[in-house]
Amino acid sequence: MTSGSVDEVSPSGQAAPKPNPFERIVGVLFSPNETFASIARQPDWLVPLALMLVISLFAGILIANRVDFASAAREAMEQKNIPPDRVESAVKMTAAISKVASYCAPIFSVIGFLVIAGVLLLAFRLFGGEGTFKQAFSVSVYAWIPGLLKSIITLVVLLTRDSMSAEDLAIAVRSNLGFLVSMKSNPMAFAVLTSLDIFTIWVLILFIIGFAYVARVSKAKAATIVVTLWLVTVAFKVVPAAIRSLRG
Repeated sequence: MTSGSVDEVSPSGQAAPKPNPFERIVGVLFSPNETFASIARQPDWLVPLALMLVISLFAGILIANRVDFASAAREAMEQKNIPPDRVESAVKMTAAISKVASYCAPIFSVIGFLVIAGVLLLAFRLFGGEGTFKQAFSVSVYAWIPGLLKSIITLVVLLTRDSMSAEDLAIAVRSNLGFLVSMKSNPMAFAVLTSLDIFTIWVLILFIIGFAYVARVSKAKAATIVVTLWLVTVAFKVVPAAIRSLRG
């Protein structure tokens, strides 16, 4: 039996009772092995997803009203040597799109969880794992609880500021070393450092534990799959930044 086995029963021989969703939210933070074993047996996702959507809605509203997207867009346009008469119209359009995207944060969150669960389930199945989409979706939502904590902290920081730049938003919570470099002068280093975030690493660890139980594979194999896919997503963030550095 692998470390991801979920065939656990109570001393009476019956399946263990399904914990309260709020107990599971706390459990993934402090006792992830037991909690994810339970989630793999009896997956659920409604309560944690609802909490995340509420927080993402509030965060989206605050970001739309307090983050200065226009300045970042103007600087990007000027670096591309776009004629001044076209810069302002492009800046207004970019800022408007950014605000709309912020308001739509809950929708993007749901889509993101669906994609993450689907990609991870496919990857594990390709490498001999098991599991259903419901299990994968449930694990994905619960594994993101540290991300929810970071969003709450970011909300608190935003509430204390009248405005914030897009660069400052990425380092509003000092959970990564991105604040040591400037996104403008060293975009590649900024992209790498902001990716190596404490909350991100915490989320990755929970994904590894959760999918080890769902896919019935060892944690080492789960770590290989999860970290590899994460590195691919980081590459999509770092490569464009590296190109900007070379052009600069």
